Amino acid sequence: MESIKEVNIEGLWGTKKVHWYNINPDVNILVGINGSGKSSLLSLIHGLLGIHADIIKKYNLSTFIIEGYDGERFELIGEDSIGFTTESNSEEISFPGTTFINTFDVISSKEDKDVSPLMRELLDVIYTTGEFKRTFFDYRLKATNFPEQAGAINERIQSLYALINRYFAATRKRIEVDVKTNRLVFRRGEEVIQLEDLSAGEKQFLLIIFKVFLMEEEPAVLLMDEPEISLHVDWQHELINVIRDLNPNCQLILATHSPSIFGDGWGDKLVYMEDILKL
Repeated sequence: MESIKEVNIEGLWGTKKVHWYNINPDVNILVGINGSGKSSLLSLIHGLLGIHADIIKKYNLSTFIIEGYDGERFELIGEDSIGFTTESNSEEISFPGTTFINTFDVISSKEDKDVSPLMRELLDVIYTTGEFKRTFFDYRLKATNFPEQAGAINERIQSLYALINRYFAATRKRIEVDVKTNRLVFRRGEEVIQLEDLSAGEKQFLLIIFKVFLMEEEPAVLLMDEPEISLHVDWQHELINVIRDLNPNCQLILATHSPSIFGDGWGDKLVYMEDILKL
């Protein structure tokens, strides 16, 4: 499934239904009052496409179906099971590269900064290797392991650094790899700034950028819940454009309360929860 076309849910909170048709294959911006179900809908989509039955189970749904533009269909078929079918010629289901970036409660005290959820997630996407994981550390190693791809890989990395430096220019920070530790740091003049010492907004921005970069421009579904949290209004204003530049093949579904997110020509992508959530 390269992108989602329809979502149908019955039994949400016991009596609610979600009927969302003709979902935009590029950008969808969910808006609605607090408690209208935006975050729940994102979580459920992530649970079904990511085959996380435990996420879905707590909602006690009677029906949950996601259909893709390519004819693939994911469906809740039991309390603890998920089924999928395809109308395409392929005998295999092409699972989407589904990524869910949630809002984080950032721990502000200096003593606890290393264990904040945001910091853990950022370090994980950059360094933590493992089966079926994509990390920036592994991506850098591809230039060594696949020398025929080294030129293209290094060019993408340098473009990523240039993008980050452009957004951090106002505070005179530049990203680089520390040659002694082989870890990413920022430098401001002679001062070396560790990732842990960046602001919450800077960490949140980096997390989004690295996750989208690691999609390697492949078709993917990116779910984002209130990405504006902690971001400067200028960064909010340009966020969708940055994501689309990094991966134009990514279907973006985000929930927001900030007009700055969709103020740069994305107003026609608004989806009101009151229009898709029914009694």
